[in-house]
Amino acid sequence: KIEKEKRELAKQHGMVRSEVSGGEIAEEMEKERRTFQLTMCEYLIKVNEIKTKKGISLLQNHIKHCSSQFNFFQECLNTMAKLKQFTEKLIPELQSMKIRQDEEKKQLCSLRDQLKMALQLEQKEDPGNKQAGYNMHQLQGNKQYGTEKSGTLFKKSDGLRKVWQKRKCTISNGYMTISHSMLNRPPAKLNLLTCQVKPNMDDKKCFDLVSHNRTYRFLAEDEQDCVAWVSVLSNSKEEALNVAFSKAPGGGESSWEELTRAIIEEVRGMPGNRECCDCSAPDPTWLSTNLGILICIECSGIHREMGVHLSRIQSLSLDKLATSELLLARNISNSVFNDIMEANLPSFSLKPTVHSDMVFRKNFIISKYVDKKYAKRRLAAQCSGLPEAIKDKDIFSLLQAYAENVDLSEPVLAPLQEPGETILHLAVLLSDRTSLHIVDFLVQNSRSLAKQTAEGNTPLHYCCSHNKPECVKLLLKAKANIAITNKAGETALDVARRMRHPLCEELLLQAQSNQFNPNVHVEYEWWLGQDDMYESDEDLDEKVRPQQALAWGHAC
Repeated sequence: KIEKEKRELAKQHGMVRSEVSGGEIAEEMEKERRTFQLTMCEYLIKVNEIKTKKGISLLQNHIKHCSSQFNFFQECLNTMAKLKQFTEKLIPELQSMKIRQDEEKKQLCSLRDQLKMALQLEQKEDPGNKQAGYNMHQLQGNKQYGTEKSGTLFKKSDGLRKVWQKRKCTISNGYMTISHSMLNRPPAKLNLLTCQVKPNMDDKKCFDLVSHNRTYRFLAEDEQDCVAWVSVLSNSKEEALNVAFSKAPGGGESSWEELTRAIIEEVRGMPGNRECCDCSAPDPTWLSTNLGILICIECSGIHREMGVHLSRIQSLSLDKLATSELLLARNISNSVFNDIMEANLPSFSLKPTVHSDMVFRKNFIISKYVDKKYAKRRLAAQCSGLPEAIKDKDIFSLLQAYAENVDLSEPVLAPLQEPGETILHLAVLLSDRTSLHIVDFLVQNSRSLAKQTAEGNTPLHYCCSHNKPECVKLLLKAKANIAITNKAGETALDVARRMRHPLCEELLLQAQSNQFNPNVHVEYEWWLGQDDMYESDEDLDEKVRPQQALAWGHAC
């Protein structure tokens, strides 16, 4: 009754209370049971997969790994079998090579013993040569003989005959000049600062003059004359040494300026330099530092227009030049330059004169320097002979190659140290106080400052590795890249520090801090006031003047 009243009350208020039958409850329970069974099946499947991976798949993968290992070791075994066959063939070859080398060594040792015996016999025949050499103790001369002397001495030749030759000798201003028997040959001039005087203990009339590369033996008229010559040589050397030391502390800059002026005067007097190289105007005062020629002010303007990659112009009178900018001018004159660059000029009417207009000048200069239209040509312009030109310090062969547009930055066929060396690398390796002009020409005209060898070394690396501070100056002056590293990861500065070359290191530190002065002086043998000063008659017979060595065919 109460339940019936509740249903009626709910119906009156709009609330219908539905009844849940037993069939509906059974249906819901069946659905839940099937869902549970499905979940259990999925769970059991996953468990089965895990068991399979732990068991069968693991064993299968292990079998594959073992098979791979077996194949690898089988290949190693086959390779070792082949190697064994090779070593069995190599062993007898190595034994035969060792026998040949032992035989060659035996022959060389026998030859060495024969040469030693021959040298000992020569020393017994000429015992005076034993003492020839430098001595730490300088000989003191008798001051009453002064520092200058002129007369005749007998000089012993270095040839096979070793004959005495009568020569006129002069001592003055720290130099000894030895005249040649033929008047058309220049005398030899020895700097006494690099020589040492040694009296001969066996013959009181003889004395030796030891230079950096040879020993001169002289014979005087008598013992008193020999004492006089030895004293004058010693006194003159001492005087030159005192003068050099007196200039060193305070007069450094003025002495450089004085040297620069002397070089400029020497350059002005070289063949063809009294006229402009392009238009023959008198007294040219403008210098192309990378070509070593003098030009007038009108032609210099056109050279500037061409660009510094072709011609770098400086004034001999207005600019403050350094000795490094005069290296090529001292070794290349207008005449020699035009002998190459104007060799095929069809007519002199094509060449401008003092009165030619600027258009005519410009057309000629462009044809001469850019197109190289009038340059001497060879049948085969190859650079295979350029390494020989570097060794011979032959600037004219390099100029000929430049005129023929030979690529001076190509690697040479026979490098001295590392594959990939250019001729600039060779020039740096072989450089000394007499060959800086070769380095300077290549620095300014070869476009190989950044060229690297197979080991990654640039010419600047070579400078620092072989302690060439003068070459470092020329490279830094041309703005060589100091940040390039070789295969070892070293810059040129790193190489200089590792090799303990303080001069190179100091120059590179200046460049690194932008304090390097490109207006730099270089230590170079300028040979002012003389053209070819060879030191012996034999050298004069063997050496050829540079003008005669101009032939490019011989160099290549």
